[in-house]
Amino acid sequence: MDARNPTTNGTTTTTTTNGAAAHDDTAAAAAGPRAPIITTMSPYTFPVDKLRQRLTRPGKTPLVLVACGSYSPITVLHVEMFRMAERHVESSARQHPARGSGSGDGGGADFEVVGSYLSPVSDAYKKPALAAARHRLAMCERAVARTDIMVDPWEALRCDAATRAPVYTSTVDVLCHVDHEINRDGGGIETADGMGRVRARIVLLMGADVAATMGDPRLWPTPDVDVILGHYGAFVIERPMQTRIDDALADLHKYDDKIWVVAAFENDVSSTKIRAQLKNGERVLDLAQPVYEYIKTNDLYYEETGHAKANGAGAMF
Repeated sequence: MDARNPTTNGTTTTTTTNGAAAHDDTAAAAAGPRAPIITTMSPYTFPVDKLRQRLTRPGKTPLVLVACGSYSPITVLHVEMFRMAERHVESSARQHPARGSGSGDGGGADFEVVGSYLSPVSDAYKKPALAAARHRLAMCERAVARTDIMVDPWEALRCDAATRAPVYTSTVDVLCHVDHEINRDGGGIETADGMGRVRARIVLLMGADVAATMGDPRLWPTPDVDVILGHYGAFVIERPMQTRIDDALADLHKYDDKIWVVAAFENDVSSTKIRAQLKNGERVLDLAQPVYEYIKTNDLYYEETGHAKANGAGAMF
């Protein structure tokens, strides 16, 4: 796995095979050739402007939702996933105020959502039709401007300090990064009575279509899945038109107590479908207006490369 220690404020981090990090040239030299120095392409600060710093209800565990993905482009469903997860938590708390966690009845009753983060992948992901990270970050910021969701650019900005080339960051490392930033140095979230602080629970937010791939070790290294689902856990949004939830979780039963299933309406929203609609000049309904305007202004998605123009899908709404 990649290093789990984050790069903060644009300083360099030496990546090592055991997850240790060093922030100076001496430590980097000691690490030897196996430890490339990772930095960020521009100064970086972990976003906390929308993080709720204090619980509103006593006895709850602060919950932070983290969604990783390409977001090329970000859709209305990507944003709605956070709302669905938060409604699930609130509904569970009302129905089962004293019950525990897991994918069974009452899951989420002990949580209070205090933070929501989008983490777009870097350009090193090399996915077809992947718009440049700067465009995807800008679209994400526009999509969540009037929500409680924050965009963490850390993953998208990470690069090799020597070559400035973007580097790939695994999902497990993103979760570890968010965990570190929120819970480090005895941090966490203030209790409802203001008398102390409690460690925030970091979880992955994903669709059932993504969960369906996690049992394949060719796509997800087993040690990574053990940390993602075994240590952190995940809220899985149903995608009934893509995969049956039972099929999606069939290979993940060992993590049942840390997987929370969130019911969702039937939909076929996807970035792939939207790119095709933009390319063909069709009417697009599943993009927020500011995102669509950004795509049009910056000539994105006319071709499958993700770097040409939008071909004027002017009748979007």
